[in-house]
Amino acid sequence: MTLLSYVDHLQRKNSTDLAFYPLTTLEAAIDNRAVLTCDDNGEPAGYLWHGPVRSGRDVVIDQACVDYESRRRHLGWSMVADLIDLCRAGAATGIRLRAASSSDSNDFWSKIGFYCTLVSRGGGKRSREINHWRMDVQAALFTVPPVEPSTKEIDLSDYNRRKRDGEDMPSRFSRSHYK
Repeated sequence: MTLLSYVDHLQRKNSTDLAFYPLTTLEAAIDNRAVLTCDDNGEPAGYLWHGPVRSGRDVVIDQACVDYESRRRHLGWSMVADLIDLCRAGAATGIRLRAASSSDSNDFWSKIGFYCTLVSRGGGKRSREINHWRMDVQAALFTVPPVEPSTKEIDLSDYNRRKRDGEDMPSRFSRSHYK
């Protein structure tokens, strides 16, 4: 299985937590070496897709996922540790990401040293909130006070009502809203 097909497989398997990006975008990230991976017993077990590492800037994690059967084995932490090393080598200031309020990953980010800086409104389909997480890689000149992350669960009632009323709504596997 190629890395591209594995990432696509994990996105589908974890569709309630992950967004779908066009396969060409994923392929470009892999070609640009912006996807870190982890293995469990010699098999692919997860990935961490990040943005560019630039001096004096934060690096953004676009998406991260560890296969459900391989979670709680420090594989996610090892990929984040590799990203921290890349950030330090490239003089980046911190790491940022966004996670859905309903995602189990919020607990992970908190436990490994990220802090929530903002809670914003999520998409219309799932009616949940988005937690904005940050980790300082270098001593920060200014800091943003942490806020309590949201734990709001998915609520599909509005989406289902709109779909019943005849509105054209994308499926959970749709990539078209990113084009």
